[in-house]
Amino acid sequence: MSWYFMPDLTVKIGIGAWIISVLIPMFSLQRLESLVDKSEYLAASRFAKWVRWLAPTDGMWNYHHLLAGIALAQAGQIETAHQIFDRYQPAALPPQSSSSAALVKVDPTRRKQKLSSPTAIGRSATALLYRATDRWSEYITWFRWRLTTDRDLDRGNTLVYYVRALAETGDLHRCIIEVNKLDRDRLINNQQLNLLKMYLLAYCGRIDAVTQSCQNLLSTYSSDIHQFWIGTAELAAGKIETGTATLTQLRQTTQDRCIQHDIDWRLSQPLPDLTQLSSLDRESIAQIEAAILQDARYNVQTPVNARTPVTNLLIAINVLIFCAELAWQYKSGDKKFTFIPLGGLDASLVLDGQWWRIITANFLHMGILHLGMNMVALLYLGKFVEYRLGSFRYLLAYLIAGLGSMATITYIDTRWIAEHQITVGASGAIMGMLGAMGAIHLRGWRQAKVAAAGRQFQAVLFSVGFQLVFDLTNGHTSIVGHFSGLIIGFLVGLALLFLSKE
Repeated sequence: MSWYFMPDLTVKIGIGAWIISVLIPMFSLQRLESLVDKSEYLAASRFAKWVRWLAPTDGMWNYHHLLAGIALAQAGQIETAHQIFDRYQPAALPPQSSSSAALVKVDPTRRKQKLSSPTAIGRSATALLYRATDRWSEYITWFRWRLTTDRDLDRGNTLVYYVRALAETGDLHRCIIEVNKLDRDRLINNQQLNLLKMYLLAYCGRIDAVTQSCQNLLSTYSSDIHQFWIGTAELAAGKIETGTATLTQLRQTTQDRCIQHDIDWRLSQPLPDLTQLSSLDRESIAQIEAAILQDARYNVQTPVNARTPVTNLLIAINVLIFCAELAWQYKSGDKKFTFIPLGGLDASLVLDGQWWRIITANFLHMGILHLGMNMVALLYLGKFVEYRLGSFRYLLAYLIAGLGSMATITYIDTRWIAEHQITVGASGAIMGMLGAMGAIHLRGWRQAKVAAAGRQFQAVLFSVGFQLVFDLTNGHTSIVGHFSGLIIGFLVGLALLFLSKE
């Protein structure tokens, strides 16, 4: 419609609609998930009230009520939490479980209302009730009964809690079977699958693998959760004094009542008997441990506490230079700012001896949208590459990719382009970081046969294809700069990995 009625505003309206309908909801949901992972349920409940207007997906409208219930349970107000959860319970519970019926009372006067409530949210409420009080045996009974009556059982936390419940009740063999099945069939997302693998490794006493999972694959979860499972792994490994000390200290410092309840349960209940595992079970555990250690190394998510000073510095420099651009434009009164005074790339000027433009053009941007999109990409790609390569090698790769892309543009313009255009932006260097990311994953895939690295390399190829389509349909981007930076970054990344023998 904007193209028909207001063709001059089509691009701005399209980008604005994309930001409002896709970008903002996506980041809002990620923020909400991060709060839940950190067990900040009260803050998550308040935030979910706003997010439901941006992303009114299935169950989101009532999600803040469940989060508020967890926050109450976390604070020790179990009975009040039960009242909230009870609103979303299924209309019936397994008749053979009297303890379950006592836990979740169903008001007959609200039976009709419950039948019409969202099924997924009701199951989540039930799962959270059992989990909040560590009633694992009762949860297994409920889950298996629900599985026989509802083939569309959702594949979220209800399934994760079920697998954990198997191990908590001593059925580690069945737990291993379920984790392998979920891994093979991909019935849950990677985050939940990694969480289950970490649970399993903790019950088997694999301390190093649990620690690596917490630091890399599950870094968004709270430190209290990390310490609880590391302490569990220490107990399972036979380090009773160390594990008890870890959990006791956490019991004294944490404010999370659910964690405190979990610690009381862990210290009072025996862990699964590892001597009952078959040789096939032990082989499965060893394979899961090896996969976790490899996935942690090639995980696309950078740990929250990872130090990436060069990426932060580059973003700050780009923002400060953009502010200088605005100040220059305001002072000069030139609305048609050409970027030439501040160092924009013009091939003819570079040939005249102004070679420094190959450097300065990497730090100039055409507007706030251009700057914002580049800095978001740099924040994601840069942190990953810096964390994997190290700050010095990352800076070297970034500069070589940026300078190389600008030099390539200059060469192409002078040889084949009659009318030279001014080029600015960090896109070439950032595409170089995408290439370096591809090099890291490709090397891991080819050498260590890491499945996660192979999947991430395929994701990089998809991003490259998407960028190619975008460049071909947008006349304002430099396809030469983007893909020369991509290729240079890929080659430099391979070279740095080869020289460091990683």
